[in-house]
Amino acid sequence: MKSCDNKDIIRPIQPMPDGRTLVERHRPGHTTELAYVEPPQDGKVLAPGEEIATTRARGDGTHEIVDSYVRPGGKPAQVATEEYRNGWQRTFSSRGGSA
Repeated sequence: MKSCDNKDIIRPIQPMPDGRTLVERHRPGHTTELAYVEPPQDGKVLAPGEEIATTRARGDGTHEIVDSYVRPGGKPAQVATEEYRNGWQRTFSSRGGSA
């Protein structure tokens, strides 16, 4: 990509009928990949590997990625520890508990 300035840049290629846009992403190490971008939707959960990016428009029709968050893959978050489970049982399973 011309004048990449060793930055993370996306170049729109084609809008899709479903609202996404096919883009070419040029990373600082001069690797490129195809990706889809779409506007964020309130309440939509990111799938592992999906990314939210903040971009800045450049004069040549490309966009520089200035900040991003990638949801890590792997195991789902642990929402209850053994201590939590014991406390839950002690609180809600005993006489006079809250439930």
